[in-house]
Amino acid sequence: MGLIRKSLMISTGGLVRGSSKKQRVAKKSLRELQTQTRLQRQAFTQQAEAPAPAQPPAPAGPPAGWYPSPSQQGATQWWDGTRWTEHFKPTD
Repeated sequence: MGLIRKSLMISTGGLVRGSSKKQRVAKKSLRELQTQTRLQRQAFTQQAEAPAPAQPPAPAGPPAGWYPSPSQQGATQWWDGTRWTEHFKPTD
């Protein structure tokens, strides 16, 4: 800070600013960046804390029971609701 600016600041009781316009603009820009950074961190933290979306249930297949066998003609095979078992019986 220059000697003239400093003496004017003291003699006017603070009416003349001690910092230049360039310094004031830089300080204001820094405060705005700090605010933006804080808001971004808060948003990121909220996203990280948010529960993951629930997985939709698996599509329901046919219920368990005896069905025409896909591998043996003239037989029925037991479907357990998720996969074919090794159990066969003749078709009535």
